[in-house]
Parts: sequence; structure tokens; C-alpha cells
Amino acid sequence: MSLWKEFLTLTEKLDDTVHQSVTEKNRSTILDDVNLLLDQRSDLIQRLPQPADSERILLDEVKKRDLKINQRLEFLLGGLKQDMRNMKKQKTSKQRYTNPYQSLSSFDGMYLDQKK
Repeated sequence: MSLWKEFLTLTEKLDDTVHQSVTEKNRSTILDDVNLLLDQRSDLIQRLPQPADSERILLDEVKKRDLKINQRLEFLLGGLKQDMRNMKKQKTSKQRYTNPYQSLSSFDGMYLDQKK
């Protein structure tokens, strides 16, 4: 198998992995799979020769799939960022509920005389 065909199959696997439905339970496994496939692709990119005329079709297919992959990864990253923000909000809301006087200053009602 030529390197370009191998690169196309890796890209197809990455495309299939990225377009799986993501839930909170399988998110980490999907991200691990995506990272593994991206590492394999980056290693293979280093060894790729210049494409021959017959391999230009494969190159066009890789470019099309790569655009789809990038769009989906941006979408997944946005969802992950939103979940992280929600978790942070929940944490601060919980802290405010359990200790509502935490944010108040401890110097309330105190007068310090600065006379010398």
C-alpha cells in the first residue's frame, strides 16, 4: 500500500471517529482515539513523498475530509469549553449556597483610627 493510500485510510478513520455521536460517557475515549489517529497522521505526514499524478485524486479526497474533520473538531472543542464553563459555574454556585457569607469582608463595622 502506498503511503498516500495509507494516509487516506487514516484520514477516513479519523473522520469516522470524529463524526461519532459524543456523550459525556464516551467523550474521553473518543478524544483518546482522535489524539492517537492525529499522532499517527503527523508521523505519516513526515514520510509522505510528493504526490504523483495518479495520487492527486487521493490528495483531493484527503483535503475534502480534512475540512470536515476540522469543522467537527472545532464544534467538539466548543462543546467541551461550554461544559467546562458550566462545571465552574456549578462549583461557585454550590460554594455560595453552602457558605453565603464567604464573600463578605471581615472588616465590616470596624473603625481603625490612623492618628499618630
